[in-house]
Amino acid sequence: MVGRALAGKLIMTIMHKTRSLGYRRNGFLFYSLSVALLSTALPLIWEDALAAAPPAPTTAPAPPAIHTGTGTGTGTGTGTGTGTGTGTGTGTGTTAVQIAMLVKLLAQAQTPDDAHTLQSRLEALRAAHLSPTTQLLLRRAEKDLAAEKPDDAVEDVGDALALQPDQAVLWRTRAQMRLVAGNLRGAVADLGEALARDAEDAQSWSLLASVEEHLNDGQAALKAWQKATALNPMLDKSGKRLDSLRLKAFGQPT
Repeated sequence: MVGRALAGKLIMTIMHKTRSLGYRRNGFLFYSLSVALLSTALPLIWEDALAAAPPAPTTAPAPPAIHTGTGTGTGTGTGTGTGTGTGTGTGTGTTAVQIAMLVKLLAQAQTPDDAHTLQSRLEALRAAHLSPTTQLLLRRAEKDLAAEKPDDAVEDVGDALALQPDQAVLWRTRAQMRLVAGNLRGAVADLGEALARDAEDAQSWSLLASVEEHLNDGQAALKAWQKATALNPMLDKSGKRLDSLRLKAFGQPT
């Protein structure tokens, strides 16, 4: 959705704004939040991923069989039928099936490169149902963030949510904007909405862990990080982040 140059500028803006939040307590804490933001920043790869992703396969119903012949006979018959259906979430039909498959593969990733590739494909699929108007609002939010106007970015994503409130990726995106704006409680609320719609999004769980850590809720941060790493084990291959959060949650073991 944005070029790579703007993507880099957005990352720097996020890191700069994070420094000024007033929640930084030590170098590691800032580093952990920066890593989380880098892995959960606005879907800057959507443009490339969507361009590279093949269209979802579709199958047309087979035409009815036609039989010819001769004969005589009489008969009558009537028939009626109705059907309704509703659905919400990150995708429907084939897209939802593809997301479920990639989520399973991501949980089994053996290398960071494999995880990165799978995560990129997941982002493309999760954004596949965003309307052109919604995408325009997201681009505006990115520009506002680059211009160090996070409150305006929050409003832009809020407008996008008014159009497509069923899209979990939009709730996660507004949580990111609220985090940069310093509204941690609002970020937690938005992540709750995102995870209610897409409970297998490792990026939402990772972001939630960082927000809870800044709210000094060590146990909530630990639980969120454990969920994130269960979905994407390459987030913490060495286990150092897990050990740090466990220490904050329960203290030094005796």
